[in-house]
Amino acid sequence: MTRFCRKYFNKLYYQKWIIGISNENLSDIIRNRKFDPDISWLFRNSFNKIYGDPFFIRSKDGKIEIIMEVLQFEGDYGRLALLTLDEEFRLSKLKILLDTKSHLSYPFVFKEDDRYFIFPESSKNDRLSCYEFDPEAERLIFLTDILEFPLLDSTIIKKNGKYWIFGVLADDNAGYEEHVFYSDNLLGPYVNHPANPVKYGLDGTRPAGSFIEVDGRIYRPTQNCQKEYGDSITIYELTELNEERVVEEPYMNIEINRSNHHNNGMFKIHTINYMNDLIVVDGKNWTFSPFHQLVNYLKKNILLTKEYSRSTVNPEDNLKK
Repeated sequence: MTRFCRKYFNKLYYQKWIIGISNENLSDIIRNRKFDPDISWLFRNSFNKIYGDPFFIRSKDGKIEIIMEVLQFEGDYGRLALLTLDEEFRLSKLKILLDTKSHLSYPFVFKEDDRYFIFPESSKNDRLSCYEFDPEAERLIFLTDILEFPLLDSTIIKKNGKYWIFGVLADDNAGYEEHVFYSDNLLGPYVNHPANPVKYGLDGTRPAGSFIEVDGRIYRPTQNCQKEYGDSITIYELTELNEERVVEEPYMNIEINRSNHHNNGMFKIHTINYMNDLIVVDGKNWTFSPFHQLVNYLKKNILLTKEYSRSTVNPEDNLKK
């Protein structure tokens, strides 16, 4: 598509990230190196919110619980929400769990000793924090700050008795820098890996979901943003991880199969996670709706105008001092 065509195509089609869920075994997908599940896409008809970065919490009593990012519209900041579905993937409840008045996304979930630890991305605050999810009260409890570092999409694995954080820093030239940290305890303190930055680039660095273990091998989903942000996923096999070296090898690609009728209007895939025989992803949906594009444009410009007004000093204020 030419730049001219893309410009006007984008004005006519409303684009939003939404959640998809499927009854599929991710281990079989990894073994066969083939990704084409029948995905039930949620929130297709939503024109005022964006949903992304889904992570499973648990499946119990016929309910599926997912924690994810929710934005009111483009230009807004992300909040963390709890999505509850029934076994037929019908919406039971959507509840905001955390709103810090600053952008939150990618709420990585680490379960240990029947406790759910949540590590949301909050790079705009230059830190990585840990919360605990209380399943009975359905709330997040702040525990501690883990890193004073603007790390994007932190993802943790426990291996060889240590906890390893994988994440990226945004680099103006290379796109992303992959960084790794390790600790003897989940809540730290963490040590900066001597190989940092482990890798540079727009493909194979930024995390795209939890680590996957199949037949004794470990795989790491990563974003492929070479063409555009969130275009597809590249799965890497983690072949070596210790205090001296981090080695990953490309294993397979995951893309939206547009010929599958379940994926009508879907063009990108950005995050993948699993629990038992369930897979949850997010994808970008394009819907023909010039009206909603206009509404979204106005919302963004009103928001920018308000932010500019708050940040601009009134010259008369100086005269009053």
